[in-house]
Amino acid sequence: MKKIDKILIRFVLAFCAIPAFTVSCSDEPLPENYYTFTGEMVTDYLQNRSGEFSDFIAILQRSGMYGMMAAYGSYTCLAPNNKAVERYLHELGIQSVDQLTKEQCDTLSWNHIINQAYFTTDLIDGNIPTANMNERYLTFSCDSDALNNNNVIYYINKSARLVVRDDSVENGVVHTLDRVIVPQSFLLPDLLAEDSTISIFNEALVLTGLCDSLKQYIDPTYFCSEDSVNQDIIIHTGGSQYAMRYVGTRMKRYTAFVETDEVYAANGIHDLDDLKAHAKQVYDQMFPKDAGLYDDDWTNRKNPLNRFISYHLLPYYGAYNDWTVSGDIKNICAKTDLIDCTDWYATMLKGTIMKMSTPSDGLFINRKGVGPRYTVRGTKVFSPSEIGEVDQQALNGIYHYIDQVLDYNLETRDVVFNDRIRVMAATLSPEFMNCGARGNTERATGFKMVEGWDFHGKTPTMTLRKRDVWMVTYADCIDMVGQFDVTFKLLPVPKEGTYEVRFAYGWGDMRGKVQVYFGTDPDGLLPMGLPIDFTLWPIDPLIGWVADTPGDEEGNRAIDKAMRNRGYMKDMDSWAQGGANILRAQPMKLRKILTTENMSPEKDYYIRIKLVVDNPQAELPINYFEIVPKSIYAGVEAEDTH
Repeated sequence: MKKIDKILIRFVLAFCAIPAFTVSCSDEPLPENYYTFTGEMVTDYLQNRSGEFSDFIAILQRSGMYGMMAAYGSYTCLAPNNKAVERYLHELGIQSVDQLTKEQCDTLSWNHIINQAYFTTDLIDGNIPTANMNERYLTFSCDSDALNNNNVIYYINKSARLVVRDDSVENGVVHTLDRVIVPQSFLLPDLLAEDSTISIFNEALVLTGLCDSLKQYIDPTYFCSEDSVNQDIIIHTGGSQYAMRYVGTRMKRYTAFVETDEVYAANGIHDLDDLKAHAKQVYDQMFPKDAGLYDDDWTNRKNPLNRFISYHLLPYYGAYNDWTVSGDIKNICAKTDLIDCTDWYATMLKGTIMKMSTPSDGLFINRKGVGPRYTVRGTKVFSPSEIGEVDQQALNGIYHYIDQVLDYNLETRDVVFNDRIRVMAATLSPEFMNCGARGNTERATGFKMVEGWDFHGKTPTMTLRKRDVWMVTYADCIDMVGQFDVTFKLLPVPKEGTYEVRFAYGWGDMRGKVQVYFGTDPDGLLPMGLPIDFTLWPIDPLIGWVADTPGDEEGNRAIDKAMRNRGYMKDMDSWAQGGANILRAQPMKLRKILTTENMSPEKDYYIRIKLVVDNPQAELPINYFEIVPKSIYAGVEAEDTH
């Protein structure tokens, strides 16, 4: 087999903390694991090593997948060797693959094939970006081989080791596994109940009845034709085109951030009664009007323990590497000396949000600051490589261990959330993450409906673009093409006060003119000023965009102030399309100030965007919104440009 002497793809894998030493998932691979090129298809690769893969070949043939692995395409084949299959058969109590049913062979085949080629150098700690052909996401993690000079070893779903990896074939890549991949069949609350290290959390989850809120999965009423799901549809927008496929299955999925019993013990919480007392202390302070009214009514959503557990639960499916932009795109586009990549999410505690940040040392909840310059450290989320062999992927969700008790407290609300809340459009509905559309680097995803979004009887073509370095902020953008009219809910504000609401958009001669509405009654929203003309070139005096002059901070601030007086702002300087084109320096990237309002966390707020001209080809790109407290946009210190 011909070896290529150098790795062709730059390593971007996360660091993996291992007791007594540290190992990186991006350590230089052993020579026998370098990329190879053989001129073989996946089937040729397996057949030429039939002594090692004869059982897996038989499984593929019985499922009908073998022929596809002989065709051109771009596949990841996670091939269990014969020893792995023999172990799996022994666990089932059978002797031969001939005793497997056709349905079992189908499932096994689908679990081991991904319709996109991924080398280990394409991956970071967390989920492989594309689901396998069984519509399940697989976890990629690493460890250190103490018996082999601490070389990095890689795992799929925490238990299947890649004993040979990154063998390139004509139609993708093959990785050899020492175990068969068997994803969990538990729903999330049932999988949590299996974990003996989180017994106190589980007791509270059951007592509050919140376990019953985590049991939905597939929407049986949704239908989309096979052609729309399995064949590319070409979308023309912005003078270019891209491929899209519609969502095939609508899913409800969830994430739980969970303290282990050990973390509770370190904070003086040794049993359920201690946790009840802790929750009462925190949430009586946060919700003084409810103090003492619901203490023994555990299933009431205003009960302190219920609120404590609810804040740990999100209606989004998020693997470790899903919560903010990650990998190459983050490394190339984000100016991490200016910002930590951050996203905001609504939790299952009504009226609350959660801030997710990824400085260089990991994933953190409710952190304040940039990189090592933080004032509130936040709660660290452990990566898959840091938690041992625990498989935390359920059928309808995932859970993560955290390193300290997670409270929605005064410091979180008044300090951490006293910030510019920049909300990516792709986080405004769980739908975009639950179907795997957000973060998809293969193709755009189309939506015929979106949870919580009202299209007022209109049927525009709606897509979430694939993630790419040339996309705008965080490489996420929702496109609508057609006669659009859409209403959706914003995230709640953290506390009552005055906020400025902004909409980030890009200029385009096909973008049309829209009226934006805002308010608390989705059926009676009020117009926010005159319609916005997306075709108006930003250097027009009505907007007044002028490029920054290097070194002239006072002059640049004056231009910013003049634009604000007209209701506009330049885009941020902390993101560079393609790594070079800073958004703030591009006149076609703008923020429109929609309204300044007194807002309360006890109310829901909606935005409606309606095309006011007759144009069935009009385009609406939705990138992000900002909800900015007065302490930031009109504070003692000027708001930064990041």
